[in-house]
Parts: sequence; structure tokens; C-alpha cells
Amino acid sequence: MENTTEFPFYSFLSPQDKKIVTENFRTEQIPAGSVIFDSTSCKGVLLVLSGIIRVYILSESGREITLYRLFENDLCTLSVSCIMGKMPMQAMIKADTDCSIATLSNDIFSGLHQKYPGIQQLLFETMNTRLADVMWVVEQVAFRGMDQRIGEFLLSRPSTIIYLTHEEIAAELGTAREVVSRMLKYFEKNGYVELSRGKMKIIDPDGLRTIISGGS
Repeated sequence: MENTTEFPFYSFLSPQDKKIVTENFRTEQIPAGSVIFDSTSCKGVLLVLSGIIRVYILSESGREITLYRLFENDLCTLSVSCIMGKMPMQAMIKADTDCSIATLSNDIFSGLHQKYPGIQQLLFETMNTRLADVMWVVEQVAFRGMDQRIGEFLLSRPSTIIYLTHEEIAAELGTAREVVSRMLKYFEKNGYVELSRGKMKIIDPDGLRTIISGGS
């Protein structure tokens, strides 16, 4: 079994409870693209050991919008809220990359949560962080134009060459593929990007920054 001492609340536990956690962790390797669980299933409290996990919501029409991502040693607060009652939203959790995860059963975690105030405080702080992430997404969707959102998304990537399809960008931003394609063609026409199949290249980042700032 992988080392579980990185579990966020491990330091609060007594030696006996540390032993219980270590003995009852279930680890699993998850291939990229796999749905780990959704709002209809509670598989226990989830910890990301390695890789990147995306949390998103799915509309009735099948449109996705990303809420936030989880990285190494992140605790999935949606899985925690799931075992404490009804999920607060119709959320999905999917592996962005090949991942290693660990889960702890609902019963064991519930007992630890009731026993240790430090765990309660940790969860409160973590949930506040995730709420801030979700509120940022709401602000982007409600108050910013799609040209600004797509421009900001492109500039947030680690390279000026971006290997994403229009459909993948649409899933990130919670819009239709046609909207993304139309806006990227507009960016290309104005010399901001260069488009090719399955990838694009940013050739005028200052132009995109002007779009983001609300300039013309």
C-alpha cells in the first residue's frame, strides 16, 4: 500500500486511529478519462495520491462546466459532503490524467470526523476554498463575455502551443463547441492565434490580453 501519512487529517489522529486508517485505506489506479464517481454514488472519502482530477457539473443536454481540479494530496470535499448527506450539486468527478487515489469508508471517516475537532476545522477550511473556486466559475459565466473567457483560458495554458480540441475547450468553459469554434476563428482572423487540426498556437498574446481587459 502507498504511504498514507500524507492524508490531510492523518496528523490529528491517535496512534490507534492511525493504524485503523492505514489498515482500511483502499488504493486504486484510475486511467485518464475515467469517471471516478458522480452524485448518485458514495464510495467513501477520496484522496488524490497522484495525478489530476477534474470536478464538473453536467447539464441535462450533456454540456459540461469545470468547477475546479484536485491535485496530489487534495481531499475531495464533494465525497465528504456525499457521506454526510445529499450531494450539494449534481457533480461528476473524472480523472484528467492517470491517477492514483485512496478511499476511506464512510463509517470510519464519520467516526473520525465526530471525534476530532481538528478534522472538522480542516474540512471547513477546505470547503471554503472549494466554494471560492465555484464562485469564481459562477462569476466568469455570469459576468464575462465568451471572448474574454476563451482568451483568458488560452493564456492560462503553460505553452503557447495548445493541444486541445474545440470540444475540450467548450467542456472546460461550459459552452457549446460551435461557440468556441466561432470565437477561435475570430481570434485567428485578427491574428491572435493560428489554428490547425487538434491544436492552436498563440501568436499575439498582447492582443488576447486586450480582449480580456475589455478593450477592442
